[in-house]
This record gives sequence, C-alpha cells and structure tokens, in this order.
Amino acid sequence: MTDPAPRFAAALADRYRVERELGAGGMATVYLAYDLKHDRRVALKVLRPELSAVIGAERFLVEIKTTANLQHPHILALYDSGQVDGTVFYVMPFVEGESLRDRLNREQQLPVGDAVRIAVEVAGALDYAHRHGVIHRDIKPENILLHDGRALVADFGIALAASRTDGGSRMTETGMSLGTPHYMSPEQALGERNLDARTDVYALGCVLHEMLAGEPPFSGPNAQAIIARVMSSEPEPVTTLRKTVPGHVAGAILTALAKLPADRFESAKAFADALANPTFSGAATNHALAGERATPSRWRTAAVALGLVALVAAGDAVVGRIRARSAPRDIGLPPAAPILMDNNRRNLAVSHDGSFLIYEAKRGESSELWYRSLAGPEIHAIAGTEGAFGTPRISPDDKRVAFVSGTDVKIVNLGDGQIKTVAQAEDPFGGSWLSSGQIFFVDDDGRTLRWIDPELGPGRTVANIALCLLPQPIGGDLLLCGGGSLKHAYAKDPAKPNEKRFLRRSAKAAAGGPPLLLGADFRLVDGKYLVYMSLDGTLMATRFENIDSLTVGRSVALVPGMRRSTYSGTGQFDLTSAGALVYVPGINAEAGRLVRRSNDGRITPLPVEEAVHLRFTPSPDGHRLGTVIEGLQQQELRLYDLRTGTHETIDQGFFLGGPGWSPDGLRIAYRKQEFDSPEKETLYLRRVDSPEKPRVLVSGDYRANEPSSYLAENFMLVGVSVRGGMAMVIDPTKTPPKIDSLNLTSFFISTSPDRRWIAHQDMGSAGIFLQPWPSLDRRYQVDAIGREPRWRSATELVYMTKPGGKASLMRVTIGAAPGSPVGKPELLVADPRYADTPGWSHAIMPNGDVIYLQGPTENLGYYVRVVPDWVKTMKRAVDEANR
Repeated sequence: MTDPAPRFAAALADRYRVERELGAGGMATVYLAYDLKHDRRVALKVLRPELSAVIGAERFLVEIKTTANLQHPHILALYDSGQVDGTVFYVMPFVEGESLRDRLNREQQLPVGDAVRIAVEVAGALDYAHRHGVIHRDIKPENILLHDGRALVADFGIALAASRTDGGSRMTETGMSLGTPHYMSPEQALGERNLDARTDVYALGCVLHEMLAGEPPFSGPNAQAIIARVMSSEPEPVTTLRKTVPGHVAGAILTALAKLPADRFESAKAFADALANPTFSGAATNHALAGERATPSRWRTAAVALGLVALVAAGDAVVGRIRARSAPRDIGLPPAAPILMDNNRRNLAVSHDGSFLIYEAKRGESSELWYRSLAGPEIHAIAGTEGAFGTPRISPDDKRVAFVSGTDVKIVNLGDGQIKTVAQAEDPFGGSWLSSGQIFFVDDDGRTLRWIDPELGPGRTVANIALCLLPQPIGGDLLLCGGGSLKHAYAKDPAKPNEKRFLRRSAKAAAGGPPLLLGADFRLVDGKYLVYMSLDGTLMATRFENIDSLTVGRSVALVPGMRRSTYSGTGQFDLTSAGALVYVPGINAEAGRLVRRSNDGRITPLPVEEAVHLRFTPSPDGHRLGTVIEGLQQQELRLYDLRTGTHETIDQGFFLGGPGWSPDGLRIAYRKQEFDSPEKETLYLRRVDSPEKPRVLVSGDYRANEPSSYLAENFMLVGVSVRGGMAMVIDPTKTPPKIDSLNLTSFFISTSPDRRWIAHQDMGSAGIFLQPWPSLDRRYQVDAIGREPRWRSATELVYMTKPGGKASLMRVTIGAAPGSPVGKPELLVADPRYADTPGWSHAIMPNGDVIYLQGPTENLGYYVRVVPDWVKTMKRAVDEANR
C-alpha cells in the first residue's frame, strides 16, 4: 500500500481496507479500498490537505451532501464521506473500466457514433444535475468514466463545494484552480463566480470536439496561452479536421463553443437534442469559409490583457491593460487548402497595403500558392505555382510574388498570371523583397546570402557568411540574424563573414535576466523597434536603445500561442505598412505533451504541462522527472513531481542539456552553455534536495553529449567530443573529478543495468552498435539506421528509428545467442504523434514503461488572425516598459 499516511489508513480500518493507489490528480488522490461492511470494492478519494484547508473540511462535507442526492444512471454515486484530522475523503463505486481520457490516449479519435453517444449520455447527466441546481464546473475526459461502454460523470462534489465557499477565491494560494484550461468557458476563465448550465455545455462541446478530432478546440504551450486562445480565437469546425463528421454534429459543437453564453444552447438537453437531429444547422457551421468574424469586445479586452505577459523574472516589463482600437478578425481558409507550415520558413506573406494574403497551401500530397482577400470573400489558387514551397515574397507595389519551386526562383504577376524564372538557389529561406526592388535571401542552410534583381537576374552573392538565418537589414551593411540552434540575436557585416556582434540588453533591462537578446525571426519596425519570436512561441517586442552599439531595452511579451516553426524559429506572422498584424494562431510546432506507455500498451499523459520539452529523464524511483524546456527567454531545467504535478526550476540559461540522475536520486548531472560564452560548455553535478551551489565536473573546450548513465555509484559515462572526439568516464567523487577517455567516438551512450554491455550511436557510422563492457573488444550492429539507444532492462534495448522519416520506437533482446547477442528488432511504439526531440526522445521508467513526447499530428493552419493597429499597441507597450 502507498499513501495515505498510516494514521489515516488506521483511522478507517474498521470501515475500509485501503489496498493501493489508483491515481493522483491536482486536487485529490484515489485509492482502491475494500468496504468491509458491504463486502465490495470502492474508490476512496482523499483531497489534498491544502485544498481541504482552503475550503474547510466541515463546509466541504456539508456541501458535498448535495451531490449525494443526485441519482441518475450516468452520474457516479456517492457512498460515503468524512474526515480524519481535517483530511477530507469521500467514497464512490469502483468502476471496472477506464476513463474517457484513457480511451482517448489509446485511440486518439473515437468512432463518430461512440463519441456522440457518450456526449448525449453526459448531457443527460448534466441536464439532471442542472435541474437540481448543481453545476459541475470541471467537465473533462478525466471526469467521465466508461463502465461497460456507459458514461458515468464523476466529481460533482469538489467543484461544487469549492465554488460555494470562499475557498474559490483563494485557490491560487495552493496553485490549484477550478476547471481545466482546455475545457474552460470564457466566463469561467475570467473568474466569474455566477456560472450557469451553459458553462458545462461549453466544456462538453470541448470534450466532444476532442473525441472526434483527437485534440481539444484550443491548445497551447501553457495554461495562459490556452486561456488566451479561449478568449480570442474562434474554434475550427471539427469537419476541417475530420471530414466524416456529420454537418449537424459539427454545427452543434460550434454552437456549444460560442464565446457568449447567450449564443450557446440554453441547456444540456438542447445540446443533446441537436446532436440527435440531422436537420440541425448551427449559425457558425460555415465558419471556415465565413471570412471575417469580429471577436466580441468583452472577450477581446480580456484577451489583450492576457496577451501582455509580465516578465518580472526575466528582467522584462510589467505592462498594463491596453485596449485595442478595433476588433481582431479571424479569416478562414478552405479546409481543402490550409496553410502548410514546414520546419524553416514563413509560409505566408501579407500585401503591404493589407488587402490580401499569399500563402503556401497543402493540396493533397503537394503544395501551391493561394490568394486570400483580407477585405472580402475572394480566395483562389494561383495557377502555375504547383510545387511552390517556403516563404512567398510580395513586391513593394503588391503586384508580383516571388516564390521557389524546386531550385528555381520564380515570379508570378498577379495581374496577368505570367510566370518567369529569375534565378536558381538551393533551399532558400528568410529575406524579403526590398523597397530597392531587389530580392534577397539566404540558402545553403544560412551560409550564402544572395541578392536578385527581378529584371536583371542574379546579382551580388556573398558565399560563406558563416550562418545568418532569417536575415533582416538594420542599417548600412549590417544584417540582423537569429534562429536555429544558436538562439542569440546578432548582427553581421557580409564583408566580415566570420564576425558577429551580439545584441545586448542595457544594464537596466538586463537586471535579473539574460544579458543577451534571445529569439528568432526579428523584424525591424520604424528603424527602432524589434518584433521577434521568443523560444516558446510568444511574439515579443523590444527597442534599440543604441543601434550603433546594438544595445536593446526590456522586452514585452505580446501575443502568446503563435505558430512557430521548428528549426529556424520562424514565426508565422507578417506586418502591413499600416501596422496591422496578421498571424496564424496555434501552438509551437515543437510543443507537445509527455506521455507514458505502460507495458500493456496503455498511453497516459504525465502530470506535466504541454511545452517544448527538449530532454527528459525520470528519477530512479520514478517519482520525479527532470526535463529541459524552452522558456520565454531562456531554457529551464525543471524537476516535476509525477505524483502531484508540481515542479520547481533549478537552473536556467542559454542552453541546458541532460539531465542524468545518480543511482540514489539525490544528484542530477546536466550541461550548460552560458550567455556570454556560448562556445564554452560546463558539466554540472548538483544535489536536488539542497540549495548548495552545483559542482563543476568538466568545463572549457569540452562539448558534452547528454550525461547518460552511471556505471556504478561513483562513475558516470558521458559522451563528449573532446579535442580528439573521445567519449569519457567521470568519477565525481575525486577532487578534481577523475576523467578517463574511452576509445569511442560516439554519442547517445548507454550502459546496461548489469554493466555488461554498452550501446551507442557512432559518430562515424550510421546506426546503433553494441559492445561488451569494459573490454570493448567486439562490436555488433543493432540497427543500421537506429539512433538513441536506451536500456529497458539488462536484456532489452529500446531505440528510435525513422524509416521514411516517420519516427517510431523499436525494442531488441540482448542475450547470448550464437554468433551475435543481438536478437530480432520488434516494433514497440508506432504513435503518429511520436516526436523526435533534440536529446534522447524517449526515457525509461524503473518498471520499464516508456516516456515520450506526443507532438501535433499535422502542422497546418486553417485560418489567420488580423489585428488592426497592432504596431501602435506594440510601441506603446515597449515604450511604457522602458521608461
């Protein structure tokens, strides 16, 4: 038996025998228990002590009695409740089955009939509760149980009790809140206390959308970004994501998700009736092609307030509420021609006068350019642009568009449709069509800068610029660069290709935060202001304090939840001459959720927020997870408690690698690159239960790979490129640490638990290799294209492979077979959402469960948002922050 504490179990021993923990959430822990009096198994739910303290145990028990009187076939019954020394518990039937969340984790999308039936059953339960004066307030897949296929709604009690006491206003003291961001109605997200049935209708609409589409209507890298989208974005019709959904079901969902409660169904019963009525047509059914829809002013104001993020910890600005001058508009795109967003490029461009949009559309297995009016309904493909990819560039007079097809740089005349080839280039991206009439961009992965005159053909070419991604002219011959693996903003003079000058914050702006400016896709506005993408997908802005010395001020976070491409950091946004912002809302293309695949194949999300998780490793006892994420201004090393979902940040910086745990779980090793010395790398070892300063193990010219595994209590194996490129073994108990080189030029090095084998990814050869440890006298190939090997046990190795570019996990048995110890590889995980991360893209729990990141299924955009006068708002915010 795990928790509860012995005194709690002992106090209930005459009534219930607590057997084991079933699961833990943000507000309570559930245990399987045996009801001694009635000879039956039950689920015993114990509230977190801090929640009991905020609400008040006595008051909670009084309020929860209301739910005991809710008798309905689709509401989970309440058997008993009570308290022990102020710790509140209540008892429910033990459901032999699973939650809707469990099923969604396994199947992602449900059959349409099943999804609608479950939604109708839940609506029936909600309608019954609403007629008895009870609003649930936290409808989500976790609170819908499936018993013999029948839906049962759970947890009416917690939300009801918390909302009816003064505890609801004090929840932030505990880090908890009523409702879950993905399923919160706008009025609930605003903190309104007087909620009615329509807030549950909204949440149920979100759940049905997820059952059909595989994801909620709004996602984001964190709770704030999700809520900002809930406030300001219109949901995609589910038919744009799954064409087999009947029109009346899609219309009913959109009606349930209306921003204003008055525009939704007046009751859960009305929602259920619409789902069963093939003739129902919601007012928003054709939203995808409806053109413009103004965001209601009430939600617009809230969204603007949420969009101005306070950056106190990063030394950036606290900005007040700024009222938009006019309403943002969402412009829909055809479901058959969404924006196709790739890894390196901005895939849209807005005319200088703001009247139309040119974008790269996904058309079957190919792509082409499309024209979309921003002032009316006109939308069409541009003939002759099939195979176009990357950033379209619109001429200064808005009459022509430059694009790339294959290795040809072409120009199409929007008036007569004529197309001509003006140059050739290898994989160009970044750059723009300058007011001088020249087109410039970089190719050769950012190492060659080119200028093209559309009338005269190729012009000046600067080869070997030594990396300048997404170049932006900032005066004279200087180009502002930023993106890719080097996240610093820096300026380069093409005449001095090996020199770069970093953008530095002023002393006032850098107080308490990073001294250098980090980000990508910089746009210079009016020769002074810089608009750019943060590391986590937030649109930010700052200004030059001194452009000659490249000194900038404080930054302001303005638009969270903007689409950001994977490698280059390109933001999917553009600015018009009049100062409007046009962008694609959505989550960072790299962001995702960490999930756990159990040995029986079940997939369960970890209690860790969606973010750009770069590297992650569980502690030896499986209770904690060390993960490196992309933060707003820098990377963060976080330790999550997997039992409670809480976390602490133990370090942050320009670049963080690792982490690797010591066998006792008391220490963690990680690597770090400092802001002022991006070429210098340090390997640290620190205690996780002490504020003591981390110890330096290796520093200087070393370029470490991930701290991979401990060979024994005192010896850690680390893949390192050290002058000669050899891997290393470090003994951290010595002062200074003892460092031995191995005769391996490898990375992703992993030792078997019994320390008999070493698996690694060789730098000089493709694939994974196995060698006996410590002799290394033989060498066996495990997989010719595999990568990132990790040991699941002393006899099983897990690794990633990407046949055809699609990532999956394989497993192979390692034993004493004749001729070779390597068995036949078998497929372990084939999840279409499996994401390849910069570090190890999978980790192993102590019991053999596999942790990996689930990313978006497709990187497409079905609408753009237009924000008039945004540049004026940006300038006011930046100026206010830098007074």
